[in-house]
Amino acid sequence: MKKDVKCLLSALVFAGISWGGGYGIASAAGEAVYELNPVVVTATRTEKMDVDVPANVTVVTAKKIEEAGYKNAFDAIQSQVGVESTGYGDAGQDFGFSSGRTVVRGYDRGTLVMVNGIPMNLKNYNSLAGIPKDMIEKIEIVKGAAGTLYGAEAMGGVINIMTKTPQDGKETVTLKGTVGNYYNDYGATYAGPNLIVSLQREYSDFINHSNAYPEGSKINWWVGKGQSNRAAVAAKLSDEVGFHLMYQEGNITRGSSTNSYNVGTKKAPKYVPYNYRYDDKRATTGLTYTGKENGIKAIVGYNYRKVDGFDRAKNIPVSSSAELSSYITDVQKTWELGKDTLIAGYTFKRENYEGLVNKANKAHRLNHGFYLSYTDEFSPKFSATLGLRAEIIKDPVSDQNVFNPQIQTLYKWTDNTSWYVDIGRGFQMPTVDSYYGKKAASDTLKPEKGWTYETGIKHNFSESQSLKFSVYHMDFKNKIGWSDIDKDTGLQYAINKGNFRNTGVEVTYDQVVNNHWDYSIGLSYGNPEINDPTGKKGWVQDSARLDGVASVTYRTDKIRSTLSWKYLGDREEYTSRPKTSDPQVPSLSRVTWNTIYDVTPNDTLSLTLNNLFDHENYANKYGNLELPYNWRLSYSHKF
Repeated sequence: MKKDVKCLLSALVFAGISWGGGYGIASAAGEAVYELNPVVVTATRTEKMDVDVPANVTVVTAKKIEEAGYKNAFDAIQSQVGVESTGYGDAGQDFGFSSGRTVVRGYDRGTLVMVNGIPMNLKNYNSLAGIPKDMIEKIEIVKGAAGTLYGAEAMGGVINIMTKTPQDGKETVTLKGTVGNYYNDYGATYAGPNLIVSLQREYSDFINHSNAYPEGSKINWWVGKGQSNRAAVAAKLSDEVGFHLMYQEGNITRGSSTNSYNVGTKKAPKYVPYNYRYDDKRATTGLTYTGKENGIKAIVGYNYRKVDGFDRAKNIPVSSSAELSSYITDVQKTWELGKDTLIAGYTFKRENYEGLVNKANKAHRLNHGFYLSYTDEFSPKFSATLGLRAEIIKDPVSDQNVFNPQIQTLYKWTDNTSWYVDIGRGFQMPTVDSYYGKKAASDTLKPEKGWTYETGIKHNFSESQSLKFSVYHMDFKNKIGWSDIDKDTGLQYAINKGNFRNTGVEVTYDQVVNNHWDYSIGLSYGNPEINDPTGKKGWVQDSARLDGVASVTYRTDKIRSTLSWKYLGDREEYTSRPKTSDPQVPSLSRVTWNTIYDVTPNDTLSLTLNNLFDHENYANKYGNLELPYNWRLSYSHKF
């Protein structure tokens, strides 16, 4: 651990060296690169400059996504400080319902992810790998409980992915292809005054060594070749109405070249062949309305996922195969009362679950949410926001009536410096399907609930320098997770793991040095712990304590090159392992170098070198590995 800390600090110091020259916020081509005080909407449901928002917000722009070489939305989000995304392979690769998800400040399955303000989570999973980067305008990451404005699942934070809006002007068609030592894809994008359409097909190659657990076993896990087809649409139906659709279908296979067995059993090893194939379909879509004069915003959304698995070793369907869907409606009204603001809204959500093998496993849940938020500007320097949400939840097992309050204050020392306090309550139900798992304790699973407390300072030194510093504390009860492997069945099921707490600090610094250079640094240190309800282990580490990011970008008229680094300290894991093994997942260190060359105004080449130093990085706590060193070469032509 000490060695990791030293390496991290040294790298951050190196990344922070000034490259000299004046400052500016434009590239050599004259395009805006950094918005060090951007307009954000997610944290308060109103448009405000970041320095005026009483919450911790990170904005990832389309320009930054392109220059950093992020593969998709999952890749872009997991590369930010204070965020630990969990996947089952590279860049959020899914395997059945073992889907990618986002962990904010160490709290697993407690982040609400939205597309254009429409929640897309199913089973607390978001599966962001299916959102193509070319459709993203920006991503807003809000840390801290946001249950007042957004309801359940917003325990640790909220992420809002905003798609590109069709722009007036001529129509364009862009063709793009990528080759690499693991990924190959090709696709086309149409952009017109009222419509953007993106079509893509991706192929992934065979991975022989995909899993490093359990230690001491002779199992060689592999992931077979896979493919996925994606379609994305963003439409401007009027000046006030927008539409989006993200659709993905594909398949993947996973197995072992040797027979697997239950490591945790006290009996003699029971050898079991392993070879699963999953067909996966998913869609998220919705309509958005933003009234220009009446202060009304409304959304209607739909999410769907079907995972159909087949055990090719036993020649039977996978019992967990299922269909999931959700319907969401939200309407809010904003009143400007002089210098004060009042927001009132209503949310309806229906979640559906149906097993494909056992049709009796079928359930739905209804949520009705009513929320109020009032901001009082006491003076030009000080304002306070009080929010309250009431949730009426009709659940298959246990109905709930929930009240989530939130209070935020903001003090402006100057136009460029603010101090905020943010206190909020979060609440989350067990997933609808958790009642049907093997040995699922449907009558004993309790909802997660608790509070986050945060205070921080935002300061813009100039148009080219920005600093954010925050201190936070999280205190949640009844955190839901997975049991240890059952010794008789070899399966895991949902349980309340215990109470969760985390106290930490986070700091980020961004600087545009001149028209050619800019860099950013981020560091987060906390103590995410979970208290074993049996009292046998006490408080134990539940996620990475240390989290760091750094990046530097160089630009000329034709070349843009970004070197970026993500670090996570060692992490606790839940999988049963031999008593002699280390109970922690080793630290993650990922270096990516992406270079873009504009051959002509219409032709672009890009080369991405990922995991440059070939570090053995774990994609999650369960032993699944990210790719070793890999590369991608892309070419695009615009007509």
